Amino acid sequence: MLMKRFLSLSFFILLYTFTCQIHADNVTSQINIQHVPKTGDHSEHYTPADMPEVYYDSDNQQIILVADGIVNYYDVEIVSQSTMLTVISTQADGYGDTIDVSSLPDDDYTIVITSPYNNVYEGHFTNY
Repeated sequence: MLMKRFLSLSFFILLYTFTCQIHADNVTSQINIQHVPKTGDHSEHYTPADMPEVYYDSDNQQIILVADGIVNYYDVEIVSQSTMLTVISTQADGYGDTIDVSSLPDDDYTIVITSPYNNVYEGHFTNY
């Protein structure tokens, strides 16, 4: 009886450890985006208020755009670094949105985000 409980407890501990490891593989990492200065504009030392935060969720193969609604939308382009072609062109909600990148092949990409105020932000991520 004691041995049966011990084996049962050991099984559940092993199962729990394995489950935690699977969930630990779900990696969401921030994409470091930079404000691209306008030509001739010498006031580029500030961060515009419409700059979103951008994350890449490799487990769900999504780009997550986090914004607070300062603008109504963002124009988003994703460019393949190997071909230099735009592979996704979409509009994201100004309060935050997700972009499905599961159809993209494994590659390095540049994400270009443009606000209605013509502020341009660029960052890089790897889809795998």
